[in-house]
Amino acid sequence: MILSLIALPGVAEEQSERPNVIFILADDLGSGDLHSTGHPYAKTPNLDKLAASGIRFERAYMPAAWCAPSRYGLMSGQYPARDFNASKDLKPNEPSITKILNDAGYATAHYGKWHMNYSMDFAQSPGDFGIDEHFTTNHNGNGKTWTKKEKNAKHWRERTTDAYVDMAINFINKTESEKTPKPFYINLWIYPTHSYIDPTPEQLALYKDLKVDLNDFSVQQQEFLKFVSKHGDIDKAMQAYCADVTAMDNALGRLLDYLQETGLDKDTLIVFSSDNGPGPLTNQVKSKSIVERYKKKPTLLNSVGSAKNYRDRKSSFHEGGIRVPFIASWPGHIPEGKVDETTIIQGVDWLPTIAAISNVELPKGTFDGIDVKSAFYGKDITRKEPVFWSEKSSSAILKDNFKGIMIKKQFALYDIIKDPSEQANLDDSHSEIAKSMQDDLRQWHQSLRRN
Repeated sequence: MILSLIALPGVAEEQSERPNVIFILADDLGSGDLHSTGHPYAKTPNLDKLAASGIRFERAYMPAAWCAPSRYGLMSGQYPARDFNASKDLKPNEPSITKILNDAGYATAHYGKWHMNYSMDFAQSPGDFGIDEHFTTNHNGNGKTWTKKEKNAKHWRERTTDAYVDMAINFINKTESEKTPKPFYINLWIYPTHSYIDPTPEQLALYKDLKVDLNDFSVQQQEFLKFVSKHGDIDKAMQAYCADVTAMDNALGRLLDYLQETGLDKDTLIVFSSDNGPGPLTNQVKSKSIVERYKKKPTLLNSVGSAKNYRDRKSSFHEGGIRVPFIASWPGHIPEGKVDETTIIQGVDWLPTIAAISNVELPKGTFDGIDVKSAFYGKDITRKEPVFWSEKSSSAILKDNFKGIMIKKQFALYDIIKDPSEQANLDDSHSEIAKSMQDDLRQWHQSLRRN
């Protein structure tokens, strides 16, 4: 494959080999939860190093505001509103990134959370989607997963990332030992920082003296932390959360070190992101129903992730619920240390982009995402078409600087560049833009019904 790239220092202008791909997806990790994305306390040297070796995208979004539909959008390249919101099932007869790459000669694996098949009406296991090897956090079909005894072991959750990293390394070793090694694709979809966070004493030790200063956080995060502090010890909650983030970073560091030691880092595209904004659920915080859950599950208090200065958290179409960290690294092909503050990346872009980078032709099917590989190679992209979100009575549209949100038939318009916290509703002052975006949103919904 010949890729025409923007001429940048340290970036290859041609790439003839298909890269290995490792997609690391955290669970409920906020956009501001890494040191490199602005967290005042969390130590993440390995992911910071990954960011320094590649690109960090500041305008990256997931296809949904919670885990299952986000993962569906990543795997299928389709908006969850097309089918998944109703069916709650990824279907084997439709294209998926793993099936496409597997058919093209990739060895494929999936380790960690699945959460894309609520029934067994369409699929029995991740293997039905062109996945050669898998081990999932949980599965309601015949997938390989943890035993009940293993899940009940103390600190099981806190040790899963290391276990999945070991599985990934073993899979790579096995693939590379073949007489004619295939390129590999791995979904490494890990547990942190989803509740319930309960670090080991060893993981907590690094943060035992941490004291929270609210002034270290944005106004939006301060409000949430004040709320948490009414129901528990905010210092201990932050210690636990940061310990979870750092334990994740340490485990991933072992994988990154392995790739570097074997020289595979030069042949491997690594992407790190999160499936949505930080927990707990926005509506449970606003309604204060989370308080009863705090009483029943005290470790839920430890979910104090940061959505930077963005509005809301998980389950909201405001920025805090769908805007995520997104790091891409591939030495020699992706420019080092770049921060892209222009390109809008949506999770449905993952399938067409990786297919393009891997020189794999897309099969017939519906794909809502676009190929943004040029952005991976350092060229800022301006999308021609808007991106959309929808679930139940809420919808959202993003085009250039403007974002519109419809909640129970009430529309609000925001300038995300000037007002990332979504405080100033421009519906009246920018009525023409608001009307145009409402029309686009209406036409998109109509197209979904037609399809």
